Amino acid sequence: MSGASTAPRTPLPSRFWIFWSCLTAGSAADGMTLIALTWAASTVTDSALAISLVAMAERLPWLLFALPMGAVVDRLPRIALMAAAGAARAVAMLALGGLLLTSDVSIGLLVAFALFFGTTEVAYGIAADTAVPLLAAGGVAQANGHVRASQILSNDFVGRPLGGLLLKAGLAVPFLGNALLNGASAGLLLALRRRIEDPSPRSARDGSVGAQALHGLRLVRRDPLLRLLAGSAAVLNTLYAAMLAGQVLFVRESLGLGSLGYALLLSAAAVGGVAGSQYARRLLDRLGAARSLLTALLTMALCFLGVGFLPTAPVVVVLYATASAAVAFWSVSTLTLRQLAVGSHVLGRVNATFRMVTFGMSVVGMLLGGVLVEAATGPLGAEQALRVPYWLAGALYLLLLVFLKPRLTAAGSDVREEGEPDGQDAPSGR
Repeated sequence: MSGASTAPRTPLPSRFWIFWSCLTAGSAADGMTLIALTWAASTVTDSALAISLVAMAERLPWLLFALPMGAVVDRLPRIALMAAAGAARAVAMLALGGLLLTSDVSIGLLVAFALFFGTTEVAYGIAADTAVPLLAAGGVAQANGHVRASQILSNDFVGRPLGGLLLKAGLAVPFLGNALLNGASAGLLLALRRRIEDPSPRSARDGSVGAQALHGLRLVRRDPLLRLLAGSAAVLNTLYAAMLAGQVLFVRESLGLGSLGYALLLSAAAVGGVAGSQYARRLLDRLGAARSLLTALLTMALCFLGVGFLPTAPVVVVLYATASAAVAFWSVSTLTLRQLAVGSHVLGRVNATFRMVTFGMSVVGMLLGGVLVEAATGPLGAEQALRVPYWLAGALYLLLLVFLKPRLTAAGSDVREEGEPDGQDAPSGR
């Protein structure tokens, strides 16, 4: 795994850029909805618990449905499934916008719409991750970098601010805008499908959906590289979410920043994420997968320790941006490794397993972060307690680095973009 890929860089085909445009529109629509759903809930009730239920309902399907949806993705044409999910989202958002224009809505109704939207997001997201190798023509790492960068830009810099702006025009307007973007994206995906081969994966109907979902879990468990990456994802996302749990208070109390400063800090982090996504292919080519991943992990560890020990605004802005670049690079690289290591007919289930781990452990991490800060407030004081998740994350990331270094090399995870992955459940030779 220490060698770098020497494949020459080739332009991505036009079919990928059509696909990328659809994902960009979908990400912008997601950002608008994330803002608008919770805002709509706040107009119905003052209960923080009720409002949080709406936000949680949009994420809950990743825990409930990711594994079976991975099996569904492996049974159906991926582009067609994305188009169907996008069309369903457009219809749902159009219906919600119409209801907001003509009548009052309840928290229960908003929760139901959030659950439906989240479920279609699961189908769309897993199918998109799985379709990239079909469209990238050998440039999988490069394609993933472009996708990740566009998701950050369109969601954080376009979708969320646009959602807030459209709310000024009326509560229903962001949902109608979402319907327009998702509808256009679905139509473009259908047009794309006519230009490419988008068959159902072979062996798609061997066994029930439940049995196939469990098969995906077994694939991850028995493959050395996938098992390492899944375990790492569990640790990284738990600790990352623990930091996020107290982030607002840390920014306000430890850094002394207001809402504008908080927004600028998050914007700096997003810029770092875009840079990390775009540089992923070059770093993989130069260092190879093992050294690249270990470098990203070391960068994250040092940045989070720095935030904990040097909580001043200028330093934290730089460290947040650098850490976000490393996080985005890790995300792009591990997704690329999965796409190149796993046969197309099981890739949906493997991607679904990783998505479930990511979102599932994020829930655990949010709870852990709150517990840590509460427990540390007594002995350390409120300001010091808010640094504890950063100290813990940095220290455990370093321990994970020591654990992974020999094992990643032994797993043999070179990134070699030589066309389609092999047709086996796991890479040949492992």
